[in-house]
Amino acid sequence: MEFSSFKSVSEFFHEAVSAAMRNQGVDGSEMTEFYLVNLLSDYAKAPIDDAPLAIRLNAAANALPEERARALREIGDQSLYVSGFFAESLQRSLVDVGYYINMGGTAYSQLARMNACGRQFGQVYSELAGKFGQFVEVLAEVSKGSAINTDRGVVQLYERWLRTGSDWAERKLRARGMLPKKGDIQ
Repeated sequence: MEFSSFKSVSEFFHEAVSAAMRNQGVDGSEMTEFYLVNLLSDYAKAPIDDAPLAIRLNAAANALPEERARALREIGDQSLYVSGFFAESLQRSLVDVGYYINMGGTAYSQLARMNACGRQFGQVYSELAGKFGQFVEVLAEVSKGSAINTDRGVVQLYERWLRTGSDWAERKLRARGMLPKKGDIQ
């Protein structure tokens, strides 16, 4: 998908997220898809907070409700973005992608239970918490959209499949002839 053929970053991400959700068979609500598009559009323009997630999650537990809701949303969003877009860089880190998945799912789950953002967004946060790993894979596909056409991209895809067992990564590798068909495995 060529970015220059879109009028805006949001339009590009809308097309990419919709396609990734279809490709992976992720059943998400329209509101959740809209939320993911906005998350990606926002992170395209903003830096990532580098404060440790566990410390931020602990601080959120002791905050006033409005501040707690904001902090939990930021933790969930950052965890989803980092684990989807930068999973490979986490290999060289003290924490792995599982840490981000755990922190993000926990933050969204707590946020959904707070009901501080209204019923509609509560449902979005609940869906993000319940399918966090699937949405990580959706964002990974968006991130890797064109990268899997390079040798390095294929190696990274294979390494991701080894670490996560991702169905999407497996399908992409099989389509490239990198893994035997399931019936061919003895």
